[in-house]
Amino acid sequence: MTRLLLVDATGLGPAMSGARRRMEEVLRRLPALLPQDVLEVHWAADGGGPPAWLAADNLVHVTADVGWQSGALRWRARGRQLRERHRATRFAALLVDHGPLALAGRTRLVVTLHDLRYLHGWGSLPRRLVARWHWAPALRQAAAVLAVAPHVAREATQRLGLDPARVRVAANAVTPGLVASSAPAERAGALLVAREEPRKACAAAQAAAREAGLALTHLRGEASEAALASAYAQHCVLLAPSLEEGYDLPVAEALAAGLPVVASDIPAHRDLVALGAQGLVLVPPPAGPRARAWPGAAAAVARLLAQAPRVAPPAGSWDGTARTVAEALGA
Repeated sequence: MTRLLLVDATGLGPAMSGARRRMEEVLRRLPALLPQDVLEVHWAADGGGPPAWLAADNLVHVTADVGWQSGALRWRARGRQLRERHRATRFAALLVDHGPLALAGRTRLVVTLHDLRYLHGWGSLPRRLVARWHWAPALRQAAAVLAVAPHVAREATQRLGLDPARVRVAANAVTPGLVASSAPAERAGALLVAREEPRKACAAAQAAAREAGLALTHLRGEASEAALASAYAQHCVLLAPSLEEGYDLPVAEALAAGLPVVASDIPAHRDLVALGAQGLVLVPPPAGPRARAWPGAAAAVARLLAQAPRVAPPAGSWDGTARTVAEALGA
């Protein structure tokens, strides 16, 4: 029997992000894994829409009349739109990457949990309040919660009171196209791949690069896949001083491209080591989002460059991630 699977992508902006890359890579694979179902993907009017290559016979793209950054207003509008869509055609499953989690009692909700940063004080007060008082209770009604990393699954179970049997790890992975086919003979300079957010602690990376005597290249969210692949191939070390992450994709991508990494010692980066990452050195995180020093990072860079360690990404693939999503949807 054909089911309608509604995918809410209205929280995704036009710039590349970990959430957007995950959505695209999973949607690239789900139509083949769910050939009897129809996937209806809703994109925000100003969110850039899907890439041209994201097409399949059983994949339908819809533009929703909401703005991807409109916060609580978007959530209210989406809740109304989802209720109207449910009355028109009762969908059997709802895959949501960004709230609201509407109709939890009448649809099979499969929710992707990227991180728990709002519980840690990151983001605006309204977003934190919505996460605590609306989103968390709705998560408890979901048929399945898919965490992008083991530490996210553990904390969600402990702090949000989720049923452990309904929480699964469907970890992010590396997109093959982001790994250049060949690297230049000479790598030079440090690389930072991060948006300008307080939790990314970008100033600390700049300070560490200066102390290590390296020029720093900072790529932000608007960087294309080609630019990222080129940057990973041309630099000698990636700096990742973030104070909060779910799954740090640039770290995994850099390691896959043979680029060693100095990263903050936070749960997300410890997870990557546990998943088999090599060439990843962890040092205590910067003192805060505005810290202009990162003690220990420059020394770690020097050790890495002197040792030329074996570099390898954490285990996992987007194929495996998509299979876990399909299983959670009841494939």
